[in-house]
Formats: sequence, structure tokens, C-alpha cells
Amino acid sequence: MFGYLWRTSWQAIVWVLIIGITSGLGSAALIATINQALSVPSEALLGQFVGLCALVLLSETLSFSLTSRLSEATIYKLRIRISQLILGSPYPNLQKLGKAKLLANLTTDIATLSQAFMLLPEICIHGAVVVGCLAYLAWLSWQMALALTGIIIVTVGTYRLLTQTPGRAFVKAREEYDKLGQSFRHLTEGIKELKLHAERSRDFMTRSLAASAENHRRLTLFANVTFMLANKYTFLVYYLAIGLILFGGIWHQAAPEVVSGYVLVLLFMTGHLAGLTHSLPAFVTARIALDKITQLGEALQTEPLGTPNAPLPKQWATFQFLTLDEVTHSFHREKENRRFTLGPINLEFRPGELVFLVGGNGSGKTTLAMLLMGLYHPELGEIRYNGVRISAANRAAYLQQFAVVFADFYLFDELFGFDADKITYKLMDYLERLHLQHKLTLNNGRFSTTALSQGQCKRLALLVAYLEDRPFYIFDEWAADQDPEFKELFYTELLPELKAKGKTVLAITHDDRYFHLADRCITLEEGQIKAIDYPPVTTPRPMVEFGEY
Repeated sequence: MFGYLWRTSWQAIVWVLIIGITSGLGSAALIATINQALSVPSEALLGQFVGLCALVLLSETLSFSLTSRLSEATIYKLRIRISQLILGSPYPNLQKLGKAKLLANLTTDIATLSQAFMLLPEICIHGAVVVGCLAYLAWLSWQMALALTGIIIVTVGTYRLLTQTPGRAFVKAREEYDKLGQSFRHLTEGIKELKLHAERSRDFMTRSLAASAENHRRLTLFANVTFMLANKYTFLVYYLAIGLILFGGIWHQAAPEVVSGYVLVLLFMTGHLAGLTHSLPAFVTARIALDKITQLGEALQTEPLGTPNAPLPKQWATFQFLTLDEVTHSFHREKENRRFTLGPINLEFRPGELVFLVGGNGSGKTTLAMLLMGLYHPELGEIRYNGVRISAANRAAYLQQFAVVFADFYLFDELFGFDADKITYKLMDYLERLHLQHKLTLNNGRFSTTALSQGQCKRLALLVAYLEDRPFYIFDEWAADQDPEFKELFYTELLPELKAKGKTVLAITHDDRYFHLADRCITLEEGQIKAIDYPPVTTPRPMVEFGEY
């Protein structure tokens, strides 16, 4: 952890060391002054005592302030760096890592580091005081200091051996925390299914959540208790050393002021040594957390991250055509324990087209849409936008050509990426058309609420997609949660309006009563294009009226 701090903020570390050394030397000088005053009282030492007190207080205050700023700045940089890595990583990488692991890195590991960094000011002060005191002891009697150094070396070596086992326990506890995070996700996202099946609920609690929680509790408790015993061992040796100085015959040749100085300094060091040893478990867990963050950084293969004002390639100024040429993508389906392959796919899309993508569940519709928009990458074949091959170099810009409402969409409570003042009129118009004007308002770019029904949330997500005004729109089963009135609005008004504006629209759907509205219906079956139909324009079947939603 200190190596990471040195690499990222070595200049601040140098200043912390300088101020810390000053504090330590000041503390040692203060103890020396006290010891001298006890041995040979003198009023002349009063000014020296006051000056050293002021120096120690000032240096400790500066050290705490500087180290706190350093630790908070480091945590800030880590949070931003991890977030940028996630934003810049290919989507399949993020899927492999899983939400639970990403959230653990962003929350638990960062919080663990933050707690350890908050101890840094105290650690620096404790360490500086201990070093200064040891220097003073060496000045009092180098023979006694040499013997004490030997005791310290043996004690530290034994302590390191004793703390290896709890260190490994902390590593295992962190692994269990990942499993526990996954169990919490199952609990919150699958609560309806768990409530409806008592046996499933009991089995889940016993084999998954409770088991992970118990393992984490047991490992953490073992590590903490073992660290505590190791700490007590060091203090046992420490007090034995004080006893040897006071009562051991080998120290009787030393001058009384030397013995009293040693005892005084060692007793003064007790609190500072306790501060150092008690903070070690926090730094062990912080090192594990930093290792986890480093591993995440290595796992998150990054691609160029687009910026809001990045210029588009010249060929992309106006959308002309998009082609998929022998595109193939495969992945492992966990539930079926088999590998699914989509393709080879050959398709072309033009501006002003309304295309329906149909097929049974598991036929590859969503996978094809993800390939088309650039979140998945072809293993074979090419995707070309206006004739330009999509690669890692231009994928970030390519992604900006799509407005998408996913089946598992996420609805932000704030309109990020928009100037609220410029879109207010459009927003109010869309809210009214989608019958949401009485459900929510926009205040300073933030929705007054997102606590809506699933159908209303989808309408709000559609509204946001409209505001994005991209050349290519993709809707994954948007109408599945809508009542007949809004299905009719979606298929007969909203989609044709997008088409009339020159937008290309791909809608994944099962609503066969509206297939006649599409320019093309592409049917997928087991990852292959089974048919491409060009429906004739016919009069739709009469719709049953269901009253107002």
C-alpha cells in the first residue's frame, strides 16, 4: 500500500516523512528534557520544554493535516480511476466479472482503503515518535540500545510469523465477501421468487447466504483474535525488557539516570507502539483490498473512451448504411450448459427503415442487437458503418450512434448528458403524449420521481431515447409491459414518426398483429436467420378498447 502511495504521490510522502521525522525527533528531545529535569532540576530547561512542546504539537498537526489530504486525494483518484476503467472496458468483460464483484470493489474495497488511509496520520506520528525515542535511547547507552535492538529484531520476526496465518484468513474472508455480495443480490433481486417458494427460500438461506455469512464471520473472527494474541505477545516481550532494565543484574552497571531514562522512554513509547500494532489488521485488509482493486484493473481491458465533444469520422457525418458481413458471435449458456453460436449474419440497414426482429426465446435476438450496437464484438466477420469497419479505435464513437431501450433497462433519476433548459419544451410534449405529465416533473434536470410502474418506467426510458436523437434506434420488447392503448401508440405513431424523420429503427417484438407496419421482419431461429419477410401493407385487425390506463 505504501508502495502505491509512493508511486502516485511521492512528493507529498517526502513532506510527510520530513514532518514526521521532525515530530519524532522533537518527541525524543522532549523526553530527554523531561529526563534531564528529573535528574538535575533547572529553571533553564523551562524554555526548552515549552519550545519542544510547541514543535511537537505543530509538527503533529501538520503531519495529520498533510497525511489526511494525501489519503483523501488517493481515495478520490482510485474511485475515479476504477469508474473510468469500468466505463472504458468492453461490455463482455464486465459481464464476466459480474455486478457483485464490481460493486464490492467500488464500495467495500474502497471503504477498507479509506479506513486504513485515515489511520496514516496517526501511524506516521507513532512511527516518528518511536524512531526518535530509539535514537534517544541509543544516545543514552549504545550498549543497552544494542541489546534492546536485538530483542526488537527477534520480536518483530516472531510477530511476522505469527501474523501470516491471520493474514491468509483475511484473504479468504474477502473471497467469502464476494460470495456474500452475490447472495445479497439474489436476495434483493429474487425476493418475489423466494417468497413464493418456502423450500427454495430455506435452501437459499442455508446453503448460500447463511453459509457465506458464517464463513466470513468465522474467518474474520479468527484473524482478528490471532492478530490480538500476536499483539499481546509483543507487549509481553516489551514489558519483560522493561523488567530486565529495572531488576536484571546485567543493567546494574548503568548509571541511574540512564536506567530511569530507559524506563521513562519505554513507558512513553507504550501508547505509540500500541497504536502501531493495533492498526496492523487494518493495513493487512487494506493491502488485500488494494490487491483486489489491482486485479480488477488488470481484468478490465480498456478501450478508447469517447468524450462528449469528440469529432466523428468524416464518413459518419450522415448515416447512410450499416452492414453486418459474415458476423459470428458465440458464448456459453450456463443454464443449458452448452455453447450458443449466433451467425454467420449478413444484414444491411438504411436510414428511414423500420425493421422488426422476431423469433422464439433464446433464438439470439438480443445477442444480435448487442452486436449491432457495438456492446458485443464479432468473433468473425465485420460490422461497417458507412463503409468504415468498426474496430477498437472507433468503437466508442460508433456506440454514440445508437439510442436503445433495453429489456432490462436502467432508468437514471437525472437527465445526464442533456442541457435541461434546451429540452424542456420537447420533454413536456413527450410527457403529455406518453401520459406521464401528471406522474412526474423535471426539476433542474432531475426527475421528481422514478417510483413508477414498469410500464410507466419503460415509457420514461423511451422518452429519454427520443431526446437522445440518434440515427439508429433499438427497442428490445418495449411493448411487452404496455397496455393495448400504448402498444397501439408505439407501433402506429411513435415508430412511424421515427421512420419519417429518417431514423433507422430495429424493434425486437412478438406482437404479430403489427408486423405489417415493418419494412422487414427478420426471423431468427437458433442463432440463424430463418427468414426475411417484407410484409404487405394491410389494414390492422380491430383493437379491443380497454379504457384509460
